[in-house]
Amino acid sequence: MKFKSNDENKRLTLRETQKISLEILKLIASICEQNNIRYYLMFGTLLGAIRHKGFIPWDDDIDIMMPRPDYDKFCVSFKEYESKHPHIRLFNSENCLEYPYMIARVSDDRYKIVMDNEKPYGMGVFVDIYPYDGMGDTWKEAVSGWRKGVVLSSLCFQSTRKYFEIGHTKSFFMKSVKLPFYILSKAIGKGFFQKQLRRVSRKPYDKTKYIGNLIWGTYDEVEIYDRELFKESVYIDFEGNKFKGPKRFDEILRQLYGDYMKLPSEKERIPHHDYYVEKV
Repeated sequence: MKFKSNDENKRLTLRETQKISLEILKLIASICEQNNIRYYLMFGTLLGAIRHKGFIPWDDDIDIMMPRPDYDKFCVSFKEYESKHPHIRLFNSENCLEYPYMIARVSDDRYKIVMDNEKPYGMGVFVDIYPYDGMGDTWKEAVSGWRKGVVLSSLCFQSTRKYFEIGHTKSFFMKSVKLPFYILSKAIGKGFFQKQLRRVSRKPYDKTKYIGNLIWGTYDEVEIYDRELFKESVYIDFEGNKFKGPKRFDEILRQLYGDYMKLPSEKERIPHHDYYVEKV
């Protein structure tokens, strides 16, 4: 962590943050169950559920995915629950102009996320919701769409940064082009890139062979999936609760992480976000 809290007494521990995000996940799952909305534990949350029966001990957030039709339905259905849970808020690019991402987040505003390189927009402890779109019927078509999404989402992300930094970029090539990307993105602005991302996404999820997250590419081409991998769901244990995950989770986790049951090295067992959490 590069920066410190102004009031360390207000700062939450990692475990406190995990417990709050777990309560948000329970609410999301309840809404999905009541409205027949498909959702799946995904990424590190799915890995944690299988390997640790809960959070990866050093993980600092929760990730779920929804097929695009269900994601859209969830965003509409969530409005019915806002009055019952006034401290819970749904963030997406449609209902918060300052929000910098194309995925949705459900946030508890009794807390405050303090980011090092991001302007504040009211985010508290959150759960990430990734919409998955159709990516075509051939691998070539899916890869082509994924590449467009990666470029656009990277530019969109850079356009919302307060200052330039190399961050987690590792390859020499990507380091060499990151500064020009940053300058270009700031000149154009996130509104343009968000519009383009909406244009390239939203192919029918249930009618294509391949699916994926076109608006936040993070795992290279391994994040292009055969839709059949998500055809069925099962309940998976997570922190003493049961949530839905893909029935073929082993294939998905191997595609993402390889030997996923093997623990990373000690130096890699750290939270991956540059923020801390405070009580409001």
